Amino acid sequence: RGATAPIRCVVFSPDGHTFATSGYDNINRIWHGFSGSCLKEFRGTSVAEDYKFGAISLAYSPDGTVIACGCYRDHDDVSTDKIGILDVSTGECVRSIDIAEGFVSHL
Repeated sequence: RGATAPIRCVVFSPDGHTFATSGYDNINRIWHGFSGSCLKEFRGTSVAEDYKFGAISLAYSPDGTVIACGCYRDHDDVSTDKIGILDVSTGECVRSIDIAEGFVSHL
């Protein structure tokens, strides 16, 4: 397992032992910080619902249990943006917040 497309963003976990990436394949991955091996893949994009959203920013919570993902989708000249909150242990989206205007470039 590993990245199959260029990486959009990278963020290290608070303990520094792992890091998360989101790529142009719209898959979030958790990697081992020392060996570089892929530990988990969160398919279904950053908001765990389909392959239409891509993450452009990631941030771990201070305790390392969830990752916030700034997501976007361009469809028919309409931009839909949201923040997805992923449980690191399961990869499930525990919350999704729609953004009315603009996009989330940093978290």
